[in-house]
Amino acid sequence: MGKIVCVGGGCYSDGEVYPIAQRIVELSGKKNPKVLFLPTAGFDDINGDEAIEEMFRHFGCEYSILLLTDKTLTEEEIASQILSADIVYAGGGNLKFLMDIWTQTKADKYLKEAYKNGTVLSGYSSGSMCWFDRGYDDCAEDHSFMFVDCIGLLPFCHSPHYESEYWQVFNDAVKTQSLSGVACDNGAALIWNEDHFETINGNDGGDVYYFNSKEGYKRSCITDNPDLLKTDSDFEIR
Repeated sequence: MGKIVCVGGGCYSDGEVYPIAQRIVELSGKKNPKVLFLPTAGFDDINGDEAIEEMFRHFGCEYSILLLTDKTLTEEEIASQILSADIVYAGGGNLKFLMDIWTQTKADKYLKEAYKNGTVLSGYSSGSMCWFDRGYDDCAEDHSFMFVDCIGLLPFCHSPHYESEYWQVFNDAVKTQSLSGVACDNGAALIWNEDHFETINGNDGGDVYYFNSKEGYKRSCITDNPDLLKTDSDFEIR
């Protein structure tokens, strides 16, 4: 099975998340892994994403971009690019748009296949939420928050950017769900590594939190105790 790295957010240009990127590269097991960047959530606008390419090239990666809104792409071309990548890194933006496009193009199908083949799936913000059962994003009308059904590899609902008071509306919203929840600060990431969870910080710190549905959504910091997630009776990695 593959590995998943969910990054709450952070700054690329000042090197804040470089330790997380280094860990993503290590998890691939390759000296010069092939990174495929999916900017779908940003409506495939890659202006401003140059620092992401620079970061991965800093660690010796080959780097390519797949624009899934390109209607000239065939399903075979999409499958080939996804399945030949050692690392997939999904960008931030609108989570609902991301999931709509991934479903329409069947990218979701091939990302799941890539995961089973050992590809590292990763990303920040919407690119972090997409790997969970559900993500909590401000992508509804008038930028209000909503839950979005996602790819479903990690059995929780998820919020990024949790250090921001704006995103801490997740504290109450998670209680409306049947799932337990995970929230990541900017500069922090949750890692699923084949059979266990890890957490990692960037250069500016950050924590990861767990909301256990069986305990009234009690919030616990899992940065120093990733095994907290395995106490959930509904825990089952797809």
